[in-house]
Amino acid sequence: MNSRCLPQGLPGFGELLAYNAAHFGGRIALRIDEQALSWQAFAALVRRMRQALEPLVAPGDRVAIWMHNSMEWAALFLAIHAQGAVSVPVSTRLTMAELDVILRDAGARVLATTAAYRGRSYFDEAAAHVAGSPAPLLVLGVPALGEGAWLQAGALPPPALPADLPPDLLCIQYTSGTTSTPKGVMLQAQGYLRTAAYVARCQRLTPSSRFVSAGPFFHCSGSMHALTTCLLAGCTLTSMSIWDPERFLDIVQRHRCDVAHMVYLRDVLALGDPAARTRLESLAVAHDLGSREYLLRLHDELGIPGISNIYGMTETAGQFTMWFPDDPLDRRVAANGRPQPGNAVRIVDPATGSVLGPDRAGEIQMRGPTVAPGYFNRPQANAEAFTEDGWLRSGDIGSLSADGELSYLARAKEIIRSGGENFAPAEVEQALYAWCQPGEVCVLGVPDDRLDEIPAAVVLSTLRSDWQQVLRELRQRMAGFKVPRAVYLTESFPLTTTNKVQRNVLREWIASGRLKRIV
Repeated sequence: MNSRCLPQGLPGFGELLAYNAAHFGGRIALRIDEQALSWQAFAALVRRMRQALEPLVAPGDRVAIWMHNSMEWAALFLAIHAQGAVSVPVSTRLTMAELDVILRDAGARVLATTAAYRGRSYFDEAAAHVAGSPAPLLVLGVPALGEGAWLQAGALPPPALPADLPPDLLCIQYTSGTTSTPKGVMLQAQGYLRTAAYVARCQRLTPSSRFVSAGPFFHCSGSMHALTTCLLAGCTLTSMSIWDPERFLDIVQRHRCDVAHMVYLRDVLALGDPAARTRLESLAVAHDLGSREYLLRLHDELGIPGISNIYGMTETAGQFTMWFPDDPLDRRVAANGRPQPGNAVRIVDPATGSVLGPDRAGEIQMRGPTVAPGYFNRPQANAEAFTEDGWLRSGDIGSLSADGELSYLARAKEIIRSGGENFAPAEVEQALYAWCQPGEVCVLGVPDDRLDEIPAAVVLSTLRSDWQQVLRELRQRMAGFKVPRAVYLTESFPLTTTNKVQRNVLREWIASGRLKRIV
């Protein structure tokens, strides 16, 4: 495996894996659905994966990974990087049409996928797609543990002209942003490893730690905070291919997991299991996103002493601010932590651009080595996302204490965050234009106890459609989490002076019962 030393002197992915295999070789590196691999066995799997990729993948190539959490996903991620290529993780929940948009945007030459998962034939879907598409793409069906024949469909495109990629580019992580077209966030190995080092420090990880995460590897939360953090700490990662709160309780109890990330603890609370606290007694450190009251419930009802709030985004390689588990509880649940050394955060007046003092609310802006260098092939998006002096505009509202501790207050962007998935309402609205016209529908997120938000559509009452049928057809076009769970009627839309729909007003109308729900 190629060695990569980062400019700051941090060991690269290859060095970390070799170190863990040499010093903790017999210990479990990765456990998924009770299948386990030691560090030595995992290192061998990465080598097999790289050997399979070598004749097909050149440095700088973009290789999409369309798979559920598995040993193969984790090993491919490291093997692609070792080959000098760039991973493009994509959600298994996307339709082929949605995936095609990302593949074309990233200029992917290869798509690595699984034969089947949860009754869906991923390789067959991809093979049928490339057979009917003029754009060349090689589809690889990855065998279990990289052993045996690799399925192939389509054709390997000729090498593209060298892309203008930033140095040490690890992956391109797609996020919806505020537009209907997903944008590829370029994330460097340096940013991943520095963030992982910060996470390991804040969560007190050692090679003896028993880390548990339900985060999908195709999200930054899974590939950075789970895979990369445990690689850096040399500890065991226990993951899941399918989220199930009852199964999560069993896993924590059976394996005595003590540190958690990206666990949907709202679902655990919703179980109402009187034994949940006992079953989670080994879990000492975890974090979640939510109100002070919600986080205190996790502390009091589930008995997680090291619970804390955090702040971060894909553009910052994950967690940008965190707490230590022995920081005062009230601060850990009421605010979002401190930036890691080398990073900086400031609060700016959105109207004037002036930097604000302590305890003043404004836009959160960030700068530092873990911030992405920008979006792939999107100069306009980069110009909008970064200030002239190099700060990332988050689009979120927050404040800083006199001690430099961040408090996130609200989202300025209209992104809908449902059950850990982020997407733009414009993407759903665009899909609905098959049944209505622009200006006749507005999609927005409404509060949900379990998923934080769910998408809802507000449509003009003059429209005459079978909305149950519309939603059924929409589910054939896009991932289920994007499809509105409710449809409301309105006589007209509340507009700003620039003719933009006031989604906050629509939310108030929905909450007050002013709008009639028809689905």
